[in-house]
Amino acid sequence: MVASSKLIPTPVFYGKRPWPGGPSVQQYCSLPNSMIYYIAKNPTSPKFYQNLVQTCKFFFEKNPVIVMANLYTLENGTKYHISQNERHECIKNNLECCIKIDLNKLSTKIWITQVLSIQKHIQNSIATIVQKTFRFEILYLYVEDNDIIFDDLKVLVSSAKSVFLCENSIKYKKGITVMLDKILECLPTNIEIFAFDFGKKDVSMVNASTMKNILELHNLENLKDFVMHDCPDTLSIENLSAFIKKFENTKIYFHFASNISEEYKEQLDFLIDEIIESDVPNRVIAYDGMDEGKFDTMSCRFALKDDDDENDAFENDDGFNVEN
Repeated sequence: MVASSKLIPTPVFYGKRPWPGGPSVQQYCSLPNSMIYYIAKNPTSPKFYQNLVQTCKFFFEKNPVIVMANLYTLENGTKYHISQNERHECIKNNLECCIKIDLNKLSTKIWITQVLSIQKHIQNSIATIVQKTFRFEILYLYVEDNDIIFDDLKVLVSSAKSVFLCENSIKYKKGITVMLDKILECLPTNIEIFAFDFGKKDVSMVNASTMKNILELHNLENLKDFVMHDCPDTLSIENLSAFIKKFENTKIYFHFASNISEEYKEQLDFLIDEIIESDVPNRVIAYDGMDEGKFDTMSCRFALKDDDDENDAFENDDGFNVEN
């Protein structure tokens, strides 16, 4: 299988930019040219880069980058819009505060500083974004219903604090499905929120040893929220119980698929009873047809939100709604 990044045509132009009215004027700086060139190619922050290009267009000529806070897919699932505002503000303003772009036609690099949200299936979208991005500082990542090469995913999550993956196909370059524990292993140590929805995608990414492998990871100590939807019945109940006990300061929500076996439901009921009897908060185990009273008991103890940011993460139209 050919890597997705190989399918994207090379950008037309990354060289010197032509300016209206004639060529740019040679600039003379007190520092050596080699140092100026290094500064142009290696800005320390988005704000510093923007100050540079506003000071002198030489810096944009040598390193053309568009800095954006947020990059979202448009409703038709073919193009994107960029904005300095959060998504709910864009929707409130009917996208009037946003700029529509076609990444395939964009010859500059991009620098996303806050949110990358891909809610529609766009062929090779992840590979395109990885190729176009100058530096990754994405704090909030949401990807739904897309084909993702694992190497690209590792780049996208490298600085993320919140990761939401919904009904995606995540594979190695050779086409082999990536196991869930390997996905969690690639998350940075500053990860605070992780939500995963299997949906109707390949559930072979989990097996009886998945939770055991996750328990051995050392990069999840800062997790505040761990949410999984449509889980298959291949997850070990014993290791699931151990996970819940180990991450005592993490809000944990497991929702299981509608086709889990009756035997597995009985095992879940034992775990649910243990959670209720222990009076431990912020633990919910849910499946279709479960005892509503037990579900209500766990839900009442589940503090969904600590602040407005988490409220947006769980209740906006980016996909996951824990209460449902």
